[in-house]
Amino acid sequence: MVVGKPDYGLSVDLALAARAFGAQQIVFTSERSDRLVRHFKSVVSKWGGSFEVLFTKDWIGFVKEKRNYKSVYLTQFGLPFSKVSSIIKTYKNLVVIISTDGARGAAAHSDFNVSISTQPHVSISALAIFLHEFYSGRELAMHFENAKYRVVPAAHAMKLVRAGKK
Repeated sequence: MVVGKPDYGLSVDLALAARAFGAQQIVFTSERSDRLVRHFKSVVSKWGGSFEVLFTKDWIGFVKEKRNYKSVYLTQFGLPFSKVSSIIKTYKNLVVIISTDGARGAAAHSDFNVSISTQPHVSISALAIFLHEFYSGRELAMHFENAKYRVVPAAHAMKLVRAGKK
């Protein structure tokens, strides 16, 4: 969940990072952007998997509705992730909250107030590091079902092929 009103470019970057690192959806606390929804339907159509872009005006209500979920607020002011990661990893359903404008009350409305770093950093990096650590690196080998394209790893080239071809 992204609390704040990021511009379109930042929204795309946050959602791409969330998807690539294993999130099922991203929720923005802003007006609905049909352009952003269309963009990610296209991404999922081409690159596979399932990923939703949602919007809400009431992020606190959204978090409260998720009764079977634990909420984790990523900030530079929380408890060190290394100290609470083993507890957080015991939960399957998480709402991860990041803020583009300092979400007032996010720490009070979260089950965990977590610091990825005590230095200033950007939300995208905090989200990527959190998801990477949460999944213990397994997300790097994820297979996205129904992908039309895939990247062929190469040391000195960029190779993109239609899925099913070599």
